[in-house]
Amino acid sequence: MTPNCNVIQGDALEVLRRFDDNTFGAIITDPPYASGGLHTVNRQAPTGVKYTTKKAKNHLPNFEGDNKDQLSWMLWSAAWLREAKRVCKKGAPICVFIDFWQLDALKWALQWADWLVKGVVVWDKTEMVRPQLGRFRSQCEFILWGSKGAMSLKRNVPVLRGCYRYPTLNKDKLHQTQKPLELMRDLVKIVEPGEVILDPFCGSGTTLVASLQEGYSAVGIEVTPEYATIAQNQIDDTLSQTSIPTTEWRLACE
Repeated sequence: MTPNCNVIQGDALEVLRRFDDNTFGAIITDPPYASGGLHTVNRQAPTGVKYTTKKAKNHLPNFEGDNKDQLSWMLWSAAWLREAKRVCKKGAPICVFIDFWQLDALKWALQWADWLVKGVVVWDKTEMVRPQLGRFRSQCEFILWGSKGAMSLKRNVPVLRGCYRYPTLNKDKLHQTQKPLELMRDLVKIVEPGEVILDPFCGSGTTLVASLQEGYSAVGIEVTPEYATIAQNQIDDTLSQTSIPTTEWRLACE
């Protein structure tokens, strides 16, 4: 099967509701964490102030959905995770990026949505991450993963590592919280060959590019128009470089 990919611009929860049941073979995504500060004024700051070293001079667009308090964020997470479970096939894996502050809330939301929680994968961002004298470095983020019901041990997937070490991106970033492409290429290998990966918060499209490069089809959803355009451009460039023909993903309701 020739891999293909498409980006849908819109709200993740609304778009998820338009897919048929049992459509996708996996969810791999990096949603807004809404944890950029201990106080309301910090959480409600623009994402460029919270998540980039250039702060107000940052040239990347701010992204939506990152200003909720923890309870609102957990309820919202449970809502989209419930729809994500519906559109996935039985036994499909889910991998969701998260930080320390929201790890428990995400775990509760994942269970609330009736996913089986399997464990935590660690992303070691290396030593050059926000060093502060007299403190441990904020060096790790996490990928909480699980499955829709039982996951067979006979799946056509190799044994994967539980910890990955890749530096954060500072140069040529296309998104304020962009993950390394090499990391995403490792993570998508949890998916069986021939399945379609869904990323409901695709940002600049790194998961989609990684999916194509590893031979998977993928669909991305992105609410911020500027990032949806960037993601589609990334996909178009990847398809042209690898001579993979593009096929538009058609919603079941159309």
